[in-house]
Amino acid sequence: MILKRLFDEYDFSIERILLKEYKKLSLSMQELTVLIALFSIYKKRKTFSTLAIARRVEYHSNEIGEIVESLLDKGFMTISLELKDQKEREIFDLTPTFDKIENLYLEEEKEKQKQLTENEVSDVILKFEQGLGRPLKSYELENIRKWFEDDHYTYEQIIKSIDQAEEKISVKFVERLLTQQPIKTIEIDQDVDQALDEIFKSIK
Repeated sequence: MILKRLFDEYDFSIERILLKEYKKLSLSMQELTVLIALFSIYKKRKTFSTLAIARRVEYHSNEIGEIVESLLDKGFMTISLELKDQKEREIFDLTPTFDKIENLYLEEEKEKQKQLTENEVSDVILKFEQGLGRPLKSYELENIRKWFEDDHYTYEQIIKSIDQAEEKISVKFVERLLTQQPIKTIEIDQDVDQALDEIFKSIK
């Protein structure tokens, strides 16, 4: 968990990320305020205290209790009992918040990759159709799909082969050129694979 390690070891400002991303994380302004207060306490100790939160926010204790309950329900924190010196005390953990932020960024990155792949596929199809002067047939689209999914040719390799084909341009001829190039091992994410499937279904 990179963010937590940065926070624990290098005093990374998680507050700035929360301020920027709180809406995407489905946090209200009140929840954000209390969560930032909790992070301020978290740097010093892990003992949960409504009074410690109240010193940092302008909410009454009842309001703080409701907001903390909401943060627990939404999975931004956990509270557990710890026995120390034969006394029980409440300990809070904000690790789930780090998880949520990292998952948010991972999902955004996946979405960017899906969009990039969609744009690349569209560019390849457009380049073929411009060169051929006609729409691609279903079997030609299937071949192109195979290049991206099964053969794992890169977008750059495909475009280079199309350019090399010049006046001989055809899907079969470009495929012949592609087979002469070394295949680069590329792992296709399942979401990207599904996006490709949707793209080609919509074209057909």
